[in-house]
Amino acid sequence: MVRRMATALVAAAVGVSALMAAGPAFADDPSESTSSSPSSSPSPSPSPSPSPDERHNPAPNPRITSIVVNPSTVVLKNYRDSETVSVTVRGVDIKAAKVFFVPKGHPWDEGHDGPWGSKSKDEVLKSYGKHEPVWFSDRFTKTIGWKDAVGAWSVRVVAWGVNGKTVYGDASFFVKHVRWNPPKGPKATRIVGFDASPEPVKAGRKLALEGRLQVARCYGDWYYEWDDYVSVHGGGDSCYDGRKYWHDWYRLGWEEIDVYFLPKGSKKWKYITSTDTNPNGTFYTEVKAFKSGTWGVRYEGNRHLGSSEAYDYVKVVKK
Repeated sequence: MVRRMATALVAAAVGVSALMAAGPAFADDPSESTSSSPSSSPSPSPSPSPSPDERHNPAPNPRITSIVVNPSTVVLKNYRDSETVSVTVRGVDIKAAKVFFVPKGHPWDEGHDGPWGSKSKDEVLKSYGKHEPVWFSDRFTKTIGWKDAVGAWSVRVVAWGVNGKTVYGDASFFVKHVRWNPPKGPKATRIVGFDASPEPVKAGRKLALEGRLQVARCYGDWYYEWDDYVSVHGGGDSCYDGRKYWHDWYRLGWEEIDVYFLPKGSKKWKYITSTDTNPNGTFYTEVKAFKSGTWGVRYEGNRHLGSSEAYDYVKVVKK
């Protein structure tokens, strides 16, 4: 009995070994396999290839690529001055755009929807019919005058894409007023072209003294506006050469010029005579010369006009 049981166990073990040896052969045969073992990986599903239309005509992606504002700073010099601000908007897949100019402090500049909600996208797209991707570029302008707000301005761009999407953009520029605030006081004057002739001169002969009196010419005051000779009338704003409100020199007529003489070797000037400037600012007078020395002419000025002077040395020779 024991012998028969041992024989049965040996036969069972041999059967199991044969089955295990045959297992791989059955698994490798696709016709015999109906399911995957836990250790095997499923085959990946192939991705569908894009159609030619999808490769060459991707879905529209509306976007603003640049907003260029020129100039970045508007500088106005007076109430009659103005300047045009241009805004160039460029983008991709955009069909239409609109630009709004919003000064600082405006309700639209404080977080409200403002111009971004002023026109629905459906209204714009309806008028264009079928849409195709496009490159977009357009230029918008606004003229800024003296009465417009100074300070920062926002440039709000609303653009409508070819697929119905609305996109937005923001830029800015500044507005400044240049106000002339020269210091109060008399305007500068000068004497140009002063000459005492002839040189040298014989003792007792006459010298001709001549030159031209001019006043500083400024922007924004009557010295610049008036197209006639200038007298002592007018405002009291100073005007000095080299300042930003400086313009030019202007003739100064009907003003008194005093003539002085400083003999050679002396330190004391002597008053000789006076003469008046002509309407064009020129003056001329004659004096007798007896000694070598320096001849000087001086304009005393007044509360509106500064003083000025000029000099010329003349040698006197014997007769």
